[in-house]
Amino acid sequence: MENLRAIPGFEGHYGMNSTGEVYRLSTVDQRGHKRNERSLKASVHGRGYLYVRLSLHGERKMYSLNTLIRKTYPEVTNLLSIVS
Repeated sequence: MENLRAIPGFEGHYGMNSTGEVYRLSTVDQRGHKRNERSLKASVHGRGYLYVRLSLHGERKMYSLNTLIRKTYPEVTNLLSIVS
């Protein structure tokens, strides 16, 4: 697996690699079930932007992939170098 960086606000739950792929990290949920690490599929929403659905403490919300990349990799100035 590539080196994952924690997504700010979702540390220990979600990570992102340098190519812009979002992963759910291995955890144990509230009921004691082990959840393995897996890649999340981004979906096209609205005007063609990519979104992923993340959940934290039972609350699910859609986040723009561009926004997550900017938060996780603030040093990147050329967004196309990651997404393309």
